[in-house]
Amino acid sequence: MRFIDTNVFVYAADSKNSAKRAVARKLITTAVSSGGCRINVQVLNEFASVAHRKLGLTNDEIKAYLEMFRALPVLPVSADVTEKGLDVMERYELQFYDALLLVSASESGCDEFITEDLNDGQIYCGMKAVNPFKKLG
Repeated sequence: MRFIDTNVFVYAADSKNSAKRAVARKLITTAVSSGGCRINVQVLNEFASVAHRKLGLTNDEIKAYLEMFRALPVLPVSADVTEKGLDVMERYELQFYDALLLVSASESGCDEFITEDLNDGQIYCGMKAVNPFKKLG
């Protein structure tokens, strides 16, 4: 089972980086068809924020992307995840929101965490970090 980080969704909507956009869109399409991926509500929230602030998308464009992304199972973020996130943040010396995503992914049974933000190949919370953009340089 895989968990897809926000940056993959951002690249899927980013018209300025066609190589990463193609990789991200293929990864998301495969995830939806296979059913072997998860995201949480934090991913949707972060995407909406970045898409508005950095990509300049309109609210209607953001809502259309969110609708597509919700084809994946969307997990809630509980108070327990928040507390465990503090421990993971400290253990791996991560940003708090990255730690929250890791806890959410781990607790949902994922064994891979798809992101470019963590060390490719490193194990976090029992999951392997995989950078889908690594071959792009």
